[in-house]
Amino acid sequence: SYSYLEFLRVKLFQSYDINEAKKSIDDTAAERRPLSDVGVEADFTPYKYFSFAARNIYSVYNGWKQTNYDLSISDWRGDNVVVGYRYTLGSIEEINISAKAVITGNIDAVFISRRDQFNSRTVENTIGAVYHTQCWAVGLDLTKSDTSTMTGATPQTGTDTRIVLKLSLTGLGKFGF
Repeated sequence: SYSYLEFLRVKLFQSYDINEAKKSIDDTAAERRPLSDVGVEADFTPYKYFSFAARNIYSVYNGWKQTNYDLSISDWRGDNVVVGYRYTLGSIEEINISAKAVITGNIDAVFISRRDQFNSRTVENTIGAVYHTQCWAVGLDLTKSDTSTMTGATPQTGTDTRIVLKLSLTGLGKFGF
């Protein structure tokens, strides 16, 4: 049997609406826009422990609408670090960091942080541990989330702290309490 590394994958996609293109401009005040947004996806894995992924959407009429990038570094034990950037026009600009450290063959430690760049605040920080065997796993996470909201014209800030117990049965899915 052959083993290979998928070094590069690129996907471009767009659609064209024939009915929109044929529509008379006199019928509506809006202009015709027969071209859909262009989707651009790329996966680059030059080495089995290093990868880069991009998932972007470009409007041919208005420019970039969404950009998502992930850089992942891992090792032979299963430890990994992922740094991600998320941007959606007018709503999200976020930097995400996640890490998993293999403590023993059955125990992993996890860390997740999400930072909102629009509002210069940390959205979420999570630390946790997972114990796993061949057919089941149990995990415990401690998460602190920023709960900034607007009440009228007054911003309200607070912190939500959650402790989550997770149970996963192979083939059945995950449950969180």
